[in-house]
Amino acid sequence: MSPVSPEKQEELVLVEDHGDWAVLTINRPDKRNAMNRAAQQRFREALVEVRQKRVVVLTGNGPAFCSGIDLREAADPELDGSRSSSELPSWDQCNEDIRRHPAVFIAAVNGFALGGGSTLIHNCELAIAAESATIGTPEVGFGEWPVLSGPSLIDRVLPKHAAQLIFLAERVDAATAHRMGIVNEVVPDADLLRRAHEMAERIAGFDAVTLDWSKKAFRQMISMSWEESMTLTHHIASVASANAARS
Repeated sequence: MSPVSPEKQEELVLVEDHGDWAVLTINRPDKRNAMNRAAQQRFREALVEVRQKRVVVLTGNGPAFCSGIDLREAADPELDGSRSSSELPSWDQCNEDIRRHPAVFIAAVNGFALGGGSTLIHNCELAIAAESATIGTPEVGFGEWPVLSGPSLIDRVLPKHAAQLIFLAERVDAATAHRMGIVNEVVPDADLLRRAHEMAERIAGFDAVTLDWSKKAFRQMISMSWEESMTLTHHIASVASANAARS
């Protein structure tokens, strides 16, 4: 595969700076924002660029939020390359970067989000959907297990809801996604970014260190016992108090 020029890579994910928060826009509208390897590389670079932000809004340009990874590239073994046993595949790493990022992520879901696109929603702490949005986990319909979208979905919603999306391999509308707990709110299409920006501005007004530690705690507590959560939460509280005393 010939290398992608830096100019073209910069266009694949747009970064919009709003001070303490930022907007990342996946920008392959002609491909329904499918994430080829160049887009994944640019996405990871963009996440580094917004490393100091307290909040990141993630959205897509055009008719789709994200239609997942680029299936043409995924089917070509020559594009995968060799990896050591400690390295994650590129798309796995994109999602790990979100989970480990200090910022709180808000998915602003425009249009449809399928497969890997739904994974991005599940890995954002918050999500708002436009009324026209649809979300799906279609992999079983293609004869494949949803390698990332399956576990990320199961981590977020009740088992019967996860089973509905995985085994029927059908999209659900925004209202159903809200009922399932996949998104926090559903708004008119024209209000999607305005509402996402409102949420970002509110969260960005909070202390950066507290947000960073709170995200870590939130991620870890999802799978912790009560006793483990109490140990961690007292540690987080002590860090927050010490930070407040220095302010």
